[in-house]
Amino acid sequence: MAGLYLHVPYCRQACHYCDFHFSTQLGTQEAMVESMGREVETRIPEPRMMQTWYWGGGTPSLLTSAQVKTLVDGFIRHTPLVPKGEFTLEANPEDVSDVQLRSWREIGVNRLSMGIQTFVDRRLAWMNRAHSGEQARDAVRRAQDAGLENITVDLMYGLPETSLSEWQENVGQALELGVPHLSTYALTVEDKTALHHQIKKGTTSAPKDERAREDFLWLRSALRTAGWEPYELSNASKPGMRAQHNSAYWSGEAYVGIGPGAHSYDGAAIRQWNVSHNLRYIRGWKPGASPEGLVEVEVLSLLDQKNERIMTSLRRMEGLLRSDMGPYAETLDRRWKSFLENGWMTATDSGWVLTDEGLLWMDMVAAEGFATAEDLGTFVSS
Repeated sequence: MAGLYLHVPYCRQACHYCDFHFSTQLGTQEAMVESMGREVETRIPEPRMMQTWYWGGGTPSLLTSAQVKTLVDGFIRHTPLVPKGEFTLEANPEDVSDVQLRSWREIGVNRLSMGIQTFVDRRLAWMNRAHSGEQARDAVRRAQDAGLENITVDLMYGLPETSLSEWQENVGQALELGVPHLSTYALTVEDKTALHHQIKKGTTSAPKDERAREDFLWLRSALRTAGWEPYELSNASKPGMRAQHNSAYWSGEAYVGIGPGAHSYDGAAIRQWNVSHNLRYIRGWKPGASPEGLVEVEVLSLLDQKNERIMTSLRRMEGLLRSDMGPYAETLDRRWKSFLENGWMTATDSGWVLTDEGLLWMDMVAAEGFATAEDLGTFVSS
């Protein structure tokens, strides 16, 4: 059973750090909704049950109630959600109102992903976010009062010219609101973003690795003390409240992506992604048009599949299982010996798990374990 991801490529304004595909030109939303509906009908003509629906972006909370209902009606026909399946909608605080919350609940949303990033107003202005700290707190409370209590809050750490105490205050405010899930991300500087340009011009400071490291290590420890599970590199929850949709990504399960820029995976060896261009996408899915050229496809080799499993598994609290690696496990024991000795990793009879310090170096650890063509025989024989 798979999950459905809908990419809604619109935002009210551009955050200075963001390099996701989106547009601030909202006039094509109606045509976009129609094209998304046709993509679903074409790619999944026969009903296929989904374990989860996840609406991300961009900013799905910018869609009107009528547009949301149109999409849901189409999804119910082609990708129906299992009973009690997880239906997550990403929302920005400035879009959350009692009317919207009532509408979202009526069409089946049972989980909100709230893009807050920080509760500090001057940091929000620096990011070019459209909400204030008070709006963020009010949005969470309104959602809870409306019965949408399964909420995850996005927070960003490692910001330049901040302190550990400021990060502790941000996390503290989220916990005081009683949300059951946190998604936390280190600020990264991506090419062609406003933040990248500002740093090059010298008008703002670059983030420092040590700031992010201190924030990350404190967070993991503090959440465990509070009884939470930091179950993945960027995610933590109260027991029993993990994000089902995202967890499926890291477990290598299949998912279907709808909308411009959306990715799909068959759970085995085939990945595909849609063109990251709103007008091309809309034109390609008009009645009578051919969607040819709107999708790129990648077939993963056996080595690619094994190396992806190494990377995604090391992100998780459960780590990488020896049973997934077969005889190659002996090679990993050798290659990762120094990481085990310096405390970045622990090993058991069942597999390998990164420590909090090791997670900071996850890319390096994973790369050291990646198989090459010379190792292919190990997997074929297993």
